[in-house]
Amino acid sequence: MAFYAVEYVYNPAMTETMVEVRPTHRAFLSDLLGRGVNVASGPLVGEVPGALILISAENQDEVERILNEDPFYVAEVIQARLIREWNPVIRTF
Repeated sequence: MAFYAVEYVYNPAMTETMVEVRPTHRAFLSDLLGRGVNVASGPLVGEVPGALILISAENQDEVERILNEDPFYVAEVIQARLIREWNPVIRTF
């Protein structure tokens, strides 16, 4: 298994939709956490609305398949999604 850092950038024009979909988005991420796929996730603080998700998966294609089912992705509130393999050399998990 490898770790992947996924950055979401949200579309600020979709704020209303985000509020509506957020409960199912969080339930989706919580389910992934329970299955050991979502290592950590949460919103990024700052000017650009977005989030960081750390995923454990075999490869980037698997990460894409999994996150294509994210209700935020389905509702098209994600303006950009960057997926990069991450090598956590120093870690507590």
